[in-house]
Amino acid sequence: MDASERRHLQDFLGTWRAFAVAALPSMLGSVWATGRLGASMSSIDLAEWALLVALFTVVGSISQFGIKPGYMQEVSDRGGEHRYAALRAALVTVGASGVVAGAIVAGLLYGLAAYGHWHNVAVLPWLPVYGLLANIGMMFHTDLRILGGARVLAIIAIATFPLFVAALELMLWLGSDPLAAFFATQCAISLLVVALLAARSGVLQATGMDGRFLRRALVMGLPVMGGLLAKYVADFAVSGTFRWGVDEASAGGYGLSVRVTEPLMMLYIGSFQMAWGAHVYGWIKESPSGGLVAQHSARSWWLAGMGLPLGFLVAWLIIIVTDPTTDTSMAWWFIAMMVSRTLAFGMASAMGFGQTLQRNYRMGMRYALIEMLLSVTLLPITAVLVGAKTAAAVAAVIPWLTVWRLRAMSRLTVAASSVPPAPSSSARPR
Repeated sequence: MDASERRHLQDFLGTWRAFAVAALPSMLGSVWATGRLGASMSSIDLAEWALLVALFTVVGSISQFGIKPGYMQEVSDRGGEHRYAALRAALVTVGASGVVAGAIVAGLLYGLAAYGHWHNVAVLPWLPVYGLLANIGMMFHTDLRILGGARVLAIIAIATFPLFVAALELMLWLGSDPLAAFFATQCAISLLVVALLAARSGVLQATGMDGRFLRRALVMGLPVMGGLLAKYVADFAVSGTFRWGVDEASAGGYGLSVRVTEPLMMLYIGSFQMAWGAHVYGWIKESPSGGLVAQHSARSWWLAGMGLPLGFLVAWLIIIVTDPTTDTSMAWWFIAMMVSRTLAFGMASAMGFGQTLQRNYRMGMRYALIEMLLSVTLLPITAVLVGAKTAAAVAAVIPWLTVWRLRAMSRLTVAASSVPPAPSSSARPR
């Protein structure tokens, strides 16, 4: 590794570390919520907590219209000083659609509750507000991410963690339903963070909205949105299978596994993905043929090697500390499944750089659709005919098929870009 490669790697690791620090308070908040709420929840409550997050992620992904990569490309191309009209347009668009997304999820679950297929009704009124703040917060986080503002996110996260704990404890002291208390607290903290980021960004003082940006971002982002939507539908198929297609003990084990592996996603995989997104456009700009980003992608395999024991260790520590009432022997099957799926999700970001080189995400969407179809068809059938443990093993393997196909596609893209163009047929030898 030469000096230039070492500098790139050190910069990337520094950014990853900064995003990990920013995610640490959120991870602690997740552990705190699991410990405080898990003991008072039944197995069905835990399963519905996991299912609600998966369902809202699906509908929330649709509501964001794939604007995020288009916005990051816009700032990379034009510079941060010219981003305000684009940022305002994105905020208005995803904010309005986030409210609609939350209302759709709430309405759907109210309908299921009427037929006895949903238990936690008290949480549903919070979902439109949650959708609004989640989408707006996503845009402000993306803005800071492309501008290299991980340190700001870390400071805000550290400052808001005690507020999250205090607000959650207050809601529980007032006698709120546990799941409703969690989402209400999330909304309150998100509102504070959005207000801080809005004031810092300067977008409140800017005027105008860039319709041209929206058109470009939607054209670029719709395949991204399609791929993410397929991925999230696959996750929802997993949640739905282990909520309605298995026995109550298995459903509780799955719900617990989601809670105890969430810190791995937030602190390890999520921060890696944000650091990757913050650097990948710069790597491609410096090395348009893709050589530099391919090197970093190859090095990212140790992400999975370190993440596997880390995921199990974190899950074990949380179980020891929180002492949940759910049968933990069954939960370990699902913990292994969730660790595998989480690591695959992170690796897909590093292996799919060929799409970023081409500025074309259709192939990734195709792979995600295949993963979705496998999840929607194989998992319920396996759970019903063979059992929950076998279905968990199948769910653990499916996402890695996407990782390997993305890797192969990206390698072909780099190889093609390294081949010199053929001489023009009109050229004549002298």
